[in-house]
Amino acid sequence: MNATANTPVNRQWILQRRPQGAVSREDFAFVEGRVPEIGDGDVLVRSLYFGYDASQRIWLTDDGGYMKPIMPGEPMRCMGIGQVTDSRNPDYKSGDLVEGFMSWQDYAVVRADGPMPLRHLPKADFPLSWNLGVFGVGGLTAYFGVTDGLKVKDGDTVVISAATGATGSLACQIARLHGAKTVIGIAGGADKCNWVVENTGCDACVDYKSADWTNRLAELAPNGVDAYFDNVGGDMLDEMFLLMAPKGRILICGAMSQGYTGVKVQGPTNYMRICTHQLTVQGILLFNYAQQIPQAAQQIGQWVMEGKLKVSENLQEGFEKAPDLLPTMFTGKDPGKLVLRIADPQ
Repeated sequence: MNATANTPVNRQWILQRRPQGAVSREDFAFVEGRVPEIGDGDVLVRSLYFGYDASQRIWLTDDGGYMKPIMPGEPMRCMGIGQVTDSRNPDYKSGDLVEGFMSWQDYAVVRADGPMPLRHLPKADFPLSWNLGVFGVGGLTAYFGVTDGLKVKDGDTVVISAATGATGSLACQIARLHGAKTVIGIAGGADKCNWVVENTGCDACVDYKSADWTNRLAELAPNGVDAYFDNVGGDMLDEMFLLMAPKGRILICGAMSQGYTGVKVQGPTNYMRICTHQLTVQGILLFNYAQQIPQAAQQIGQWVMEGKLKVSENLQEGFEKAPDLLPTMFTGKDPGKLVLRIADPQ
């Protein structure tokens, strides 16, 4: 709060330069400005939580991937939770708690007619921040990826890469809830593999840093993998083509191994397995499920209440940490959904 003018200050982390290679704190600059004004249809939101997703990196490229690129001088975009302070949209009023596309600033102008709905967040018995994790992009992508993309069914052997992540850890559990006979995670290092088994209900977790990880996976799935939820891409995806069962299904959710420094990524050389094993390879983009989100969130909520779905969150504190946390999405963060708390509701 500005003591002389007695008006709020809008802190921002803006894109200072396009990252070359790995993203770093130096790619952003801290500035202070005025609270923005709103126009017809706009909603002014005070930031409470910032969510972190690997896909934010591709928004920083010239292409932007599946969204408009963030331009130098603009605040970093993110999924966030906030509280409405002013509105010129009749569906939102001051005091409402909402979740949707926001940015690294104290006050953001948000549109309700964007690619994803600006969701009202009702009062609930769970932490508000969970709306960015199990009830947010990670949980919803895991849900639709398992149930619709992979169509996991009774008796399936399912493999999920990046199994400690916000999406992967929930996909493991949802696959089990949807009837999978065997669920196998893939993670980096013995500690993370132990975490996956203890926290996601996987039957086993394979350490991809081991030289013989493909042999280990073949032992765990002697009849091949029926459904593979891919968050990693690169060499791992290439090897997984060789481990799939006939008529297996592969869901392409991400390519974290490529760093998202551009839209061109390493493609598989073993893709002829698609032909010889009659594999199905499909992508997923949550935007395409926008109308089905309420029903999915209801089912996820029921599982959480019944204790069937375990929530893991990596909660950090402080606006100043915003640019430091994004690089950790690619360098080995702690398990669970990464969330930064900015403020409390009023």
